[in-house]
Amino acid sequence: MSNTMTDIADETLALAALFQCCTQIQRVARTGYVDPHAAAAVIRGLIITNPQSCTDIYAPNQLLVGFRQVAASFSSQAGSKSAETIEITKNVFKIIGLTLTIMRNDAVFNKLGDDIDAARTAVLARYPDYEQGRPEIVLSQDCLHDFSELYQSLISPNFPRLMIYGEEAYLSRVENQEMIRTLLLAAIRAAVLWRQLGGRRRFLFFRRKAIVRCAQQAAGAVNS
Repeated sequence: MSNTMTDIADETLALAALFQCCTQIQRVARTGYVDPHAAAAVIRGLIITNPQSCTDIYAPNQLLVGFRQVAASFSSQAGSKSAETIEITKNVFKIIGLTLTIMRNDAVFNKLGDDIDAARTAVLARYPDYEQGRPEIVLSQDCLHDFSELYQSLISPNFPRLMIYGEEAYLSRVENQEMIRTLLLAAIRAAVLWRQLGGRRRFLFFRRKAIVRCAQQAAGAVNS
């Protein structure tokens, strides 16, 4: 495989993780539930801080939801896109913008790294097999609480808040608020990876077809 194709594959993987976070944020805001496997696959990535490759952070076979959403969001058939897809895509770009702002703030970005390292130590002390990604462990309420607190203490006070739309009955529940904040933190993690891989908004127009093709192939491989 050429370096260019490898780059596109890694960029698409990071985007799939980001889109998977946003699909689950929308789902919990509107229904009060997440797909536990889809949510765990991206939240787990928060504590993988010394990966050898992108697939150490996100297992491609656990990003089917994300790959499908990348393909749906970046397809050229704008008229056929659902309201849900349009909303998810908008949220993705809001998170990319927020992530860029965070990365430009050295003090906050360095503190975020330190806090993630501390969270990793605390989580693994309680759940030594957390990195294996089993949903019942990754989605433990105490872990979600810790990640939510991290987001609320560091991101919320320092940057404009992201508006999440859904049903008030679900958004008002503390456990759902903690899930959403954790997924937002996971989305920022995915967006940071995308940036580190060379991802830029201005390049997406030129790479869109290759990314869609890569996402479709990855989704097909997961299905097979």
